[in-house]
Amino acid sequence: MRLEQFEQFLALGKLRHFRQAAEQCNLSTSALTRSIQTLEQELDCELVTRSTRSVHLTEAGEIFLTYCHETLTNLSELKTKLTKHKSSECEKIVIGYTMDATTIVPLACGKFMQHHPETSIEMHLYSQSQLDEKLKLNEIDLAIGNSQSNVPENALVRLPDQLVLFVHNTHPLVTTEEIDRKALAPFPMLSCLSSSTSVQKMLQDAATALHKVSTIKVGNIDQITQTVKDAKHVAIAGIEHAKTIENNADLVIIKPSQESQQLALAVTTANKFSLQHQAIQLLSYIADEVKLQTGESLEQVEGY
Repeated sequence: MRLEQFEQFLALGKLRHFRQAAEQCNLSTSALTRSIQTLEQELDCELVTRSTRSVHLTEAGEIFLTYCHETLTNLSELKTKLTKHKSSECEKIVIGYTMDATTIVPLACGKFMQHHPETSIEMHLYSQSQLDEKLKLNEIDLAIGNSQSNVPENALVRLPDQLVLFVHNTHPLVTTEEIDRKALAPFPMLSCLSSSTSVQKMLQDAATALHKVSTIKVGNIDQITQTVKDAKHVAIAGIEHAKTIENNADLVIIKPSQESQQLALAVTTANKFSLQHQAIQLLSYIADEVKLQTGESLEQVEGY
């Protein structure tokens, strides 16, 4: 016997009509008839008597109808209890992070979840101001962003590996040794559209972090390539366009100096959030990743 047969018999017992019961169960009348006949064979008794207009349950059928109802009710209650039990067991941690931590947080969280599948992690990428606001509103539990006590004034945000900066080969930045916010400031930005929504979000966040929102112009890779020829713009694109840029002799990918990218990172906890065992474990993974990638320590600030 299968659970769907219990549901089918319940429908038949309620409607007392094969065609109507079959329609409710999304079956043909003949399929429902065969299912009931199979039940009768397995139970070795007659469950229904049929007439041209209606269906009557035998005494055995009435007993079996009660059994079907109780079984399905108990199963539903069991599923509800198990769902509540699972929810109570599964700790959820909501993390917000800035572009500076975009190469660190997803990787660290991925490593953590491999060893702690019972913990659910929700990650959101924000600008530093958005991150601060989300913390104040207690909409996130942990914030990974700049250590405000140790951020060089002109430091360039750590761009994710999925983004590249490029200019025309006659652009002044080609020969500039220190590419930071100050070096980028005079040049309006061009942004290549991406087919990936996550990369497109990164491009928008990068423009905000680089203070280029007021000057940015958006287009496809061909339009950006044509515009950047004036050597008066700096352009940013997703990694999907890296090969096209590299293969174009007129374009040069520029990279921020290592010093300007080595920003100290800090984790701040929301007031409502208490550092339980799993959260402490997660922070150790993030701290290890920060140390591995930057050589710096993760500064911790409890209670925003």
